[in-house]
Amino acid sequence: LIFTFSSPLICQFCFYCFYFISRIQLVEMARRIVDLMFGRYLVVTNTATSVALFGAGDLLQQKLIEKRESIDWPRTGRMTAMGILIGPLNHYWYRFLDARWPGKVHRIVITKVVLDEVAYAPCGTAIFYLGMGCLERRSPAENVAELREKFLPTYIADWKFWPAVQLINFYFVPSRYRVLVVNIATVCWNAFLSYMKHLPAADVSDEEPAPEKPSVT
Repeated sequence: LIFTFSSPLICQFCFYCFYFISRIQLVEMARRIVDLMFGRYLVVTNTATSVALFGAGDLLQQKLIEKRESIDWPRTGRMTAMGILIGPLNHYWYRFLDARWPGKVHRIVITKVVLDEVAYAPCGTAIFYLGMGCLERRSPAENVAELREKFLPTYIADWKFWPAVQLINFYFVPSRYRVLVVNIATVCWNAFLSYMKHLPAADVSDEEPAPEKPSVT
């Protein structure tokens, strides 16, 4: 009678023990995976998120901004492929900045933001346009011509968007999560890059009109 009465209690006790042990093991496994993703395999994580979010930015541009009925998948594929190149570049650039200028004091954060805009942003912009041109199988002359037409409007927009993001990133975010934050912000930025990349050359000048020269009377 005692065994019959206690068996359901024992089974229930064993079930809850197994349940809590499983939860603990799952949490521990998740913690180890996160540690690996943002530790030993950080460059892989940064590249993978860059690939995914470059594609997401183009899809955002096509569906919400251009309001296309059908998605241009080859175009999205080219944008996604650029993430394979940009992801590692971002990873090693921010790793260099944190190694050369460690800390979060105001002077260091401002130095990193300025360097990011003055040194890295122009190179990243050029790499994007030239890389996309190569994926589109355009000639070197066509790629250079497009870069000349679209570089300045893109770089001006870069100054309007990224310094605020990077101030927050360098000041508040731990080093190993910096590229992840950049990649998340890049969803919006990539939508703009996709817009600029596929903007006809004749319309680029309309985006940033040249100031009128004063008339001489």
